[in-house]
Amino acid sequence: TTMATATNGIETLTEPITVEQWAAIEGPPNYELIDGHLKEKPAVAVWHDILLFNLLRFLANYIDAETLGKLVGATTPLKISAYRGRKPDIFFIPKSLYRFVGKNLFKGIPPLVIEILSPSTEREDRVAKRQEYARLGIGEYWIVDFPNRRIEVYKLRRRGKGTRRYELVQTASGNDVFRPGFFPGLEIPLAKIAPEEFEDRTDE
Repeated sequence: TTMATATNGIETLTEPITVEQWAAIEGPPNYELIDGHLKEKPAVAVWHDILLFNLLRFLANYIDAETLGKLVGATTPLKISAYRGRKPDIFFIPKSLYRFVGKNLFKGIPPLVIEILSPSTEREDRVAKRQEYARLGIGEYWIVDFPNRRIEVYKLRRRGKGTRRYELVQTASGNDVFRPGFFPGLEIPLAKIAPEEFEDRTDE
């Protein structure tokens, strides 16, 4: 609708758009910021959101019980650089980083980011975002590969000449119980987060 365009202020912005300008845009549509240019986030399948909420429930219950911090994501802007920003499916803000929470932008470095793969975003999640999150210094990156029923845990390792790269340190698949080292004592039965009955739906 014209109203949405009129209220989100996009037409008044000139490229390159800064991360602060991007974060202030009110959606929909939902954008990420790549080198000063807006890139619309594709819509996701229903199973993606079911999986997201199922996973969030396990994580949030643990984080609340241990009073560790807050989970945000999907529409929460994360600053990557002055002209680059992402909206991860889930990221974790520990209490020690609350001071980096702005009105509409998180400017800190979260210790954990999680992306749920969709066919349209798999390459971006596995290549571009993985490089960006490593450069930013995010300690752990989980990729939830629903079509293959797998969670992959990547840890940031320092390499020579100051470079940092993710290394696969753990996978859980099928009906495994996922026990992430990041959250000691947490157990997530994959059978309880994977929405099997919805994965093959098509809109015929």
